[in-house]
Amino acid sequence: MVGTLLDSQILTDTVIVFIRSWAFWAPPLLAFVFWETWVGYVRAYFMARTKWVLLEIRIPRDVAKSPKAMESILAGIHGTNRVGNAFERYWQGWLTAWFSLEITGDATGVHFYIWAPEFFRRMVESQIYAQYPSCEVHAIEDYTKQTPGALPDAGWSLWGSEYILTKPDAYPIKTYEEFDLVDISSKEEERKIDPLSALVEFFGTFRNTERMWLQMIVRPAGDSWQKEGTEIVAKLLGKKAPPRVTLIGRFVDLINGIFAVIFGAEASEKKKEDALFAPMFRLSPGETETLKALERNMAKIGFEVGIRWIYLSKKQDFNMLAVPAVNGIFKQFASPSLNGFKLNKNVSSSVDYVFKKTREYRRKKRIYNAFRMRSFFHPPYRGKPMVLSSSELATIYHFPGMVVGAPSMERIEAKKGASPPNLPI
Repeated sequence: MVGTLLDSQILTDTVIVFIRSWAFWAPPLLAFVFWETWVGYVRAYFMARTKWVLLEIRIPRDVAKSPKAMESILAGIHGTNRVGNAFERYWQGWLTAWFSLEITGDATGVHFYIWAPEFFRRMVESQIYAQYPSCEVHAIEDYTKQTPGALPDAGWSLWGSEYILTKPDAYPIKTYEEFDLVDISSKEEERKIDPLSALVEFFGTFRNTERMWLQMIVRPAGDSWQKEGTEIVAKLLGKKAPPRVTLIGRFVDLINGIFAVIFGAEASEKKKEDALFAPMFRLSPGETETLKALERNMAKIGFEVGIRWIYLSKKQDFNMLAVPAVNGIFKQFASPSLNGFKLNKNVSSSVDYVFKKTREYRRKKRIYNAFRMRSFFHPPYRGKPMVLSSSELATIYHFPGMVVGAPSMERIEAKKGASPPNLPI
């Protein structure tokens, strides 16, 4: 009886002490519970304060430049990479800037756009003019506002999806270097094989209410994809992944070095040399080319990318054949031994089996809203980005030269020339 009362008293005292010491345990507990909510709030506030601009780029008819020019533009965009300090990230909601590279086709023709934060507008324009001094860049109203705010509905139909890579990010797709788009003068323009030719030609065939929207949302990537590529290269060469550097490991290396000096450094060096070069002789020609492509790709700067596209029109104009046509266009970027694009089945508008109509409606509504908001890296529409190098991204988004002769391709009739520097005022 006495023991029971004593235990009850101890329990009561413990509870009282716990309650009275709330100042010590309550703040960290609440911080842990509501941290994600707070971070989401400050980021949403930051995004709400960010002003955006949609820039349309119009190119002259007689411009002959390879996608290498677009790589230079992308390098400028990569320069916006800034993660901010802890105060900016968790109090002000700072987010690394992202951009949307867009191509659209409708009854008015084919158009190229860049959606960017207003803060970086001058930077984007200067990068474009630096590579295409005779082009025109204009801020326009968002073209997605020309369609109903809520789709699909009784009058409109749409189908959309996102692309993902078939292999790890380090494996490159077929880039413009392999399409004979480098070091060709304007006189040899007909030699070019521009992978965007098929896309521009197809996007220029839409009539009436048909629309095709292609969107590549990008932001600078870190170096984790290059580390992944280094591991893949090591695996192809038959090497083991480098071990983690520890104090014991360094001590073992020191002992091995001493033994190498005592018992013959030449034999040890020869053994290392054999281990380094022997795997190269075991690679087939195809594996050797894969290895070169991987290393060439990892030498480029990288971007986190989300590729999203939508085909929409009023019901009487809707033609489902547009879906396989777009997939066929993106097949040309695939390389059997390297990488390629495939549809993300978790996002595509078509679903099978259970609650088919309801699920398809939700997916169509989601991808339509996500496209209009240019949302991919953060809520409300977060996706899993892939990493593309600057050459890969420039291959699938660049301003075509004269080789693309589609009449629906919006171009300027003539180049613009600057006034003479000695002109009297």
